[in-house]
Amino acid sequence: MLMAQDKGLNHYQSQEYEAAQEYYESVLSKRGNQAQAHFGRGSSAFQQGDLETAKYSFEQSLKADNEQLKSKAMYNLGNTFYQNQKTKEALAFYRKALELDPTDKEAKYNYEFLKYQQDPPEDQQEQNQNNKEQDKEQDQEQENEEDQEQENEQDQKNKEQEDKNQEQEDKNQEQEEKEEQQENNEQQQQPQCDDRRWTACPQCP
Repeated sequence: MLMAQDKGLNHYQSQEYEAAQEYYESVLSKRGNQAQAHFGRGSSAFQQGDLETAKYSFEQSLKADNEQLKSKAMYNLGNTFYQNQKTKEALAFYRKALELDPTDKEAKYNYEFLKYQQDPPEDQQEQNQNNKEQDKEQDQEQENEEDQEQENEQDQKNKEQEDKNQEQEDKNQEQEEKEEQQENNEQQQQPQCDDRRWTACPQCP
């Protein structure tokens, strides 16, 4: 914040903002409506976060005949509106401060900074759009990779299941062959009856 050069500046520079504000208010009560005292009161109130008092005091200091003081008041009003997140109003006061004092570097910096944020150059807008599209493509690629990975996992599970089924089929086939072979062996080992006269013999054909 910018302050007028007066006695209250000692309190302000020592960060004794409440004492500084009291000093300027005492000046106003004794000397009446003094623009420089309003400016000092506004600066002290701003540092304490009392933006309403700061705004009122800076507006009162605009009645000064001193163009430099008015320019500083415009600048500080811009800061006050910026703290209230009113960018449009802040830009307007920074611009007015520059109209009164084109050499004010701080007002120029704040004005260009907010102007850039509000309306970035076309190449920056294009870059931001490209970044958004690139992020979108990367998200799509990642999603495709995840889908492919899930598909591969499912294929692997299906293959493992097919292998298990085939293994079981092979075991069943092997068991059937063993049983068939055992049955054939048992039939071959059965003794044949030589006396075919005994038709009651169950081993005879």
